[in-house]
This record gives sequence, structure tokens and C-alpha cells, in this order.
Amino acid sequence: MNEKISKTNDGLAFLNARLDEVRMSGHERLRAKARLAQAEAVADAIVGLIGLIRRLVKTLFARPLRRPTISIG
Repeated sequence: MNEKISKTNDGLAFLNARLDEVRMSGHERLRAKARLAQAEAVADAIVGLIGLIRRLVKTLFARPLRRPTISIG
């Protein structure tokens, strides 16, 4: 009952079903699905990188580095 539904997976399943309906050879279909999977992986990597940058910026502004002279003295 508690099935986690991801919009990405739902969209990918829809696009794969649409690719199955298009008239093309099996090899071309496999290449298209592989390209689609690569595009999704790149998009996920970009989203992850943006999240990492956001966390780093938030950390730097929330807790700025102290000056070395204050820490020593």
C-alpha cells in the first residue's frame, strides 16, 4: 500500500512505453533507451552537484571561518 512513487521513474516508464510503440529496429530501440538512461543519470548528477554546492554555501555563510589571529590569541 505504501509504494514510493518517483516522478522520474514514472516518467521513464512512460517514455519507455512510448519508445516501444515507435516503429524502429530493436537495436535502435536499445540505443534510444540507453541514451535516455544516460540523460537521466546526467540530470541526477547535476541535481546532486547543485545540492552539494547549496550545502557548502549554507555552511560557509551560517558558520563562517574564524580569522586565524582570533583563534590563536
